Amino acid sequence: MIKPTGKIHAAATYFAFVSRDINAIAKAFGVDTRTIRRLAKGPHWEIAWGNVKYTSDRSFETQPFRDTERDAGDSFEIARKTYIDALNTGTPKHKLARLTAETTGLTTRRIRNWANRYGWGNTR
Repeated sequence: MIKPTGKIHAAATYFAFVSRDINAIAKAFGVDTRTIRRLAKGPHWEIAWGNVKYTSDRSFETQPFRDTERDAGDSFEIARKTYIDALNTGTPKHKLARLTAETTGLTTRRIRNWANRYGWGNTR
């Protein structure tokens, strides 16, 4: 854990001049990303930005989600079509993920996650 305020200032300066990527900052200082988030909410972080006259965007950069459609290949499109077809034929909403999982061989959890993330239940 970063204890000395000097290291907190160094981490804030790293953010300002090197990278806004929270993972890079945490790795550079040998701490968890949660520690960096907690420290960024404290007064020392703001003081460090003031010292280096940092006025730009103060949010951490995060890596984008993977492209599920590309990474999952045909299984994503088959699952989406199966889910929507079942929805359109009147299958109760609480049974859609399990039915799709049984049909496609994917896990129910994965189907629920995809359906929520991509709004499959909103399509008719």
